Amino acid sequence: MRPIIQTIARLIATDRRPSVLATETGSILLANAPAQRLQLDQGDLQDKLDWKALCKQANRATSVATSLTLGATELEGEVVHLSLGAGDGYLLRLSENDHEAAWLRNRSRAATLMRVAHDLRTPIQSLLATAENVLDTATTNDMAQNQQARNQLKKTSELALEHISNVLGVIRGEQSVSGLRPDETFNITEELRSLMMMISPIARARHVNLKLWLDPHEDVWVHGPVRFVRALFQNIIDNSAKYGGQDVEIGLSCRPIATTETDEPSLKLTLTVKDMGGGLPPEQKARLLKALGQADAKQIESSQDSTTAQSERPSAGLNVLAHALRQLGGTLAFSDRYAGDCETATDTDAAVLGTVMEVTLVLEKGEQTGLFPETPNTSLPEENSLQGISIILVEDSPASRDWICHVLRSAGAHVWPTGTGLEALSLLTKSDITDKLDLILTDMTLPYMSGVEFAQRVRKQEDVNWHGPIVALTAHVADAVLSACDAAGIAKVLEKPIRPAQLRAALHAVLEDARGTSQRLSPPASQDEVKAVAPEETEVPPLKDEIVHELLTQLGHQGATSFMTRAHAEAGHVLSKLQKDGICPDTGRMLHAATGACSLTGLGALEACLRCMEKAFDAGAPLEDCQKQLEKDLARTQKAIFELP
Repeated sequence: MRPIIQTIARLIATDRRPSVLATETGSILLANAPAQRLQLDQGDLQDKLDWKALCKQANRATSVATSLTLGATELEGEVVHLSLGAGDGYLLRLSENDHEAAWLRNRSRAATLMRVAHDLRTPIQSLLATAENVLDTATTNDMAQNQQARNQLKKTSELALEHISNVLGVIRGEQSVSGLRPDETFNITEELRSLMMMISPIARARHVNLKLWLDPHEDVWVHGPVRFVRALFQNIIDNSAKYGGQDVEIGLSCRPIATTETDEPSLKLTLTVKDMGGGLPPEQKARLLKALGQADAKQIESSQDSTTAQSERPSAGLNVLAHALRQLGGTLAFSDRYAGDCETATDTDAAVLGTVMEVTLVLEKGEQTGLFPETPNTSLPEENSLQGISIILVEDSPASRDWICHVLRSAGAHVWPTGTGLEALSLLTKSDITDKLDLILTDMTLPYMSGVEFAQRVRKQEDVNWHGPIVALTAHVADAVLSACDAAGIAKVLEKPIRPAQLRAALHAVLEDARGTSQRLSPPASQDEVKAVAPEETEVPPLKDEIVHELLTQLGHQGATSFMTRAHAEAGHVLSKLQKDGICPDTGRMLHAATGACSLTGLGALEACLRCMEKAFDAGAPLEDCQKQLEKDLARTQKAIFELP
């Protein structure tokens, strides 16, 4: 270790920039004369910099930009990870003068704008593709198809706007050269699902058949820089959807890796994308290797003339991909895909069908505390019990998926939750699942394919061998929808929002029918209508005793009040948005979502008021009086939740 430090000491001694070699704890090992003049010490590293987080990112990405303010002076620089043999060191190098600091700051901002501008292309293209589909569908007389297209546009718009908001958040978080945003705990499975939802309209417009598989098939939580994971996944999948031919298969595997007692538990994550685009030409391989900084790029370019090599510089997308990969400390391997999906060609004349790209990275395992207990409720009556029943749930809303999954599991069912029809279809190709599967419960409004299309694929797709009952959930029941469901082989349609007991009873009845001979479509399960009470009429009790009692029994006091508080907050968000912005294009969606959440959690007064507001909104009536009532009901309901025994 001593020779290594001596070598580093010689290097930084001649550096005009303030340079400090320190440990992860901030203990300074070496400091050159410019750094000593700044009187940098361990306290400065810990107090003025998030030193531990900087070291963690530098260890993962080799180096990370940072900034430091000392008095009236703002210094820009970087932290570089150095292996000292027996341990790790971190070299902090700062800008020498204001000119250099400004240059570093502007270069970082330009790079950030380039990356986020490229990332904005996908959500905008997704919106355009969906809008074109709506315009094409509008020329038909199929009401169900028109409604599905409009719902898809609405979902795509919300997803695209959320993605744009995330990208703008990156810009706001990288206003200094440091770009240091803390790592966060996130659901990497849900990130991939959201990306698939956003890219699916683009794939559909290009007639690309997407496939998705997860291994293991469960939500996986990790801790790391989610913005770089999004950028990496988006660029690889987006490129394959646009240029990968008619079939693109996407898979994510997550495996625990051995760690020492002092290390945080980690997961090895592998994203595999297989396309049918005919393979990468040599010049594209050269561009990719150049962006990744791999030495083989020079070997490939040496076979090309200088003019060609100059024209094959890495594109903005490849630069974004390479930057994200470096920040994650990951690797990217790519190979040709041969006929028969063989890994390698056994014959020199074997046809190359496409490309296989495999990204591997390691992130810390994240812990997500579940809101709901998973212990089955053994006190349920037999007609509500789903003990021993296996169900695939298809629901794109994470909140609704978690809640329905809990309702089913608490009744004794084994549930495979999925976010899209693509994901569910991948499960249905596995015999170890279809051999146990009793029922599929699917939402009707899904990304990429509707619930009707999903059911049609289940019945007709060659690699799916399952013929059990399918039950649909929808908030838009109409004769055209029922007819389409019947034609697709859907056994029953349940209307949203639906109470847990009603859902369990309906599924139990469908399973009983399936054991007999009847598989015809049943009418939608009607809900107990909540009377739309005008603000000046009889005051509705703040809580529905029956539903609240059921929640308390299932979740306990903390779990029940937590879920009720989330629904209360959603209704409060509606009020604050109306008071701040007035009626806007998103008002109807917010009202509908808040009504459903309050209905599920027994917030009776809020549900009644929100239903009044929905009717007034649909009729184009003013909402001012309803807003006043909603404000009163929010206060009454909050007090009632707080006073629950």
